[in-house]
Amino acid sequence: METSAPILITGATGFVGFHTARTLCARGRPVRALVRDRERGERLLGPIGVATDALIEGDMTDIESVRRAMEGCAGVVHAAASVSVTEGDADFSENIRGTETVIGTACERGLYGIFVSSLTAIFDPTREITDDAPLVVSRTRYGLSKAECDGWVRERQGEGARVAIVYPPGVVGPDDPGFSESLKAYRSFLRGTLQSSGGNQMLDVRDLADLFARMIEDETTERIVAAGHYFDWDGFTALLEGVTGTKIARIRAPGWVLRGVARVMDVAGSVLKRPMPLTFEGVEIATRFPRMIDSAAIERLGLSWRPPEETIEDLFRWYLESGKLPAKAVPRLAAASESE
Repeated sequence: METSAPILITGATGFVGFHTARTLCARGRPVRALVRDRERGERLLGPIGVATDALIEGDMTDIESVRRAMEGCAGVVHAAASVSVTEGDADFSENIRGTETVIGTACERGLYGIFVSSLTAIFDPTREITDDAPLVVSRTRYGLSKAECDGWVRERQGEGARVAIVYPPGVVGPDDPGFSESLKAYRSFLRGTLQSSGGNQMLDVRDLADLFARMIEDETTERIVAAGHYFDWDGFTALLEGVTGTKIARIRAPGWVLRGVARVMDVAGSVLKRPMPLTFEGVEIATRFPRMIDSAAIERLGLSWRPPEETIEDLFRWYLESGKLPAKAVPRLAAASESE
């Protein structure tokens, strides 16, 4: 791929997009970003090396702004999306419109593209999550929207388009410009985790960005599961306690009980028109998650995931340093910071 032409990133002021832009800039790759708010884009992306004139103001569903942003680019990473597993009745229709606009325009121009999908598109608790897994019919609007987007991109792959699909699990790590839902969840884990079936699969956002950079270099055009690290709930809680030095309470209940409670909350949320602390989709993933397996492409591209202890320590140090947690919530890290 021509290395002097920029890579367009949608969602560049979000968690995954920001780290992707930072990684590409650090490697000397020009980056262009489609942003809804130019001032926010300048504030977040300028310090990591994205030039002001490389910021194109617009929306992923607006064909004219997407075409303008893609002019002269070598490829695109489509990381923008409305995301939630806690608001089951939210409207996610812009996800498919944005995917058709961004990836569709790249395909029309013969450009390379990466579509960032979701494990909810292929999550089936009865089988392994692999890159050849079929799409599923989700119970939530978010899951349905991601499967619809994924299916549309798969059709483009079937037509020979130069486009790849990546399936990350829960993406975590420091430096999240928008303090996304997944990072709020990790902060809340200090108040309590599960002692139940299932587990948690996590991938460092910096490793995901590294994967995208290597895929762009090789123009990888396949479906890739980027599994990261899997922990059952006992192991995950021990990881958090070991890094932070805090004792974490546990919700001890069989998976079927938690799923039943979450179903009731889904109904209540629908009636009350407000988000609930649990949704059935979120609890089902938590209590019935089958271990994800890295695609063969991960080894072929020369990737190795950083230790999970490093990810969690960097995440909670960022919470501490950015004022998102008090020192007493992470006594081990706070004590280490004072002695440095």
